[in-house]
Amino acid sequence: MKTLQNFINGKSVPSSSGQTQDLINPATGEVFAKAPVSNAADIDSAMKAAASAFEVWKESTPGERQKAINKIADAIESRSEELIPSDTTPVSTVWMAELMQEFLPEGVMNVVTGNRDTGRLLVDHEIPQFVSITGSVRAGMEVAEQASKDLKKVHLELGGKAPVVIFDDANLEAACEWIAVAGYFNAGQDCTAATRVIVEASAYEDVVNLLSEQAKNVIKVGMPDEDVLVGPVNNANQLARVQGFLDRVPAHARVTAGGSAIKRPGYFWNPTVVADLKQSDEMIQNEIFAPVITVQKFTDESEAVRYANGVKYGLASSVWTKDHGRAMRMAKAFDFGCVWINTHIPMVAEMPHGGFKHSGYGKDLSGYGFEEYTRIKHVMTNLNA
Repeated sequence: MKTLQNFINGKSVPSSSGQTQDLINPATGEVFAKAPVSNAADIDSAMKAAASAFEVWKESTPGERQKAINKIADAIESRSEELIPSDTTPVSTVWMAELMQEFLPEGVMNVVTGNRDTGRLLVDHEIPQFVSITGSVRAGMEVAEQASKDLKKVHLELGGKAPVVIFDDANLEAACEWIAVAGYFNAGQDCTAATRVIVEASAYEDVVNLLSEQAKNVIKVGMPDEDVLVGPVNNANQLARVQGFLDRVPAHARVTAGGSAIKRPGYFWNPTVVADLKQSDEMIQNEIFAPVITVQKFTDESEAVRYANGVKYGLASSVWTKDHGRAMRMAKAFDFGCVWINTHIPMVAEMPHGGFKHSGYGKDLSGYGFEEYTRIKHVMTNLNA
């Protein structure tokens, strides 16, 4: 069984704690590797390596950095098959650090693995002045609170509950086909996933039927060498959480597809559609983070906007209609950081990605994302001196 090591200052090194944790393959439910549980000494070593490397790296030109990034991209492409067996984050992150080291100065990229306590040590350390987290709302709030004690800048990319508003003039078949992909890829474990569908009353049953057929026809499970859209959820606790949502489906709702775990090893859930839900229902208000799509009905634009905005999240959204004027009205009214029209989740480097409300703050991608990692310094000179 493979045992990972931390990657600090260009070298693979064991944790000074001597402790490890099991990594479980969610496709089988079996332990396939072990990872270090790093302690304060490991964190301090990684931080000092990064600080030392930054003194050199900050003097590199944009062109030099671009060349390094392009070489890393080529290396990833040429060795992409090595990523396939790596089903959990620590494995792939350490792999990336080892690959990138060939093109970066020692200490620019460091990886320490661990648990929540390790994360707290990272945030509390005196060296970093910027902390970025992608995670749950709870984790984001904890990080923001910790970072505030040292006035560290924070970037939070947290949860989502993306509304997908469909008007009756939309191409319903195309919309539902796209929603199935945007809702079920990564087993719905994406903060921008298209999992909260809000449909005009006159098209409601058609959309429910189309989504249900899409769910039943999705390629559900597979091993790494197979073509698979819906793989496992991340862990046993998450699978149990999804089961809990379905166990508590209210009497007024209909489960029109799926609704249960797949009976096989691992943590697989059948692509699911739940219709007739009310705005106050927990499946509407809370992020499920699984291949579960909910469907609601609306009667006019104002109700659609009210339903769309009526959650604590504000990351991603989409509207489907042939009326561009209406689409732009909806886009303006949506309280979400990302709005797509007649599509969902087309990420491009030129457009910022980030949310409002409990989805966090700060932007990835685009010039705005670059500025997140930039400090502004004012320098003025008197030319007459």
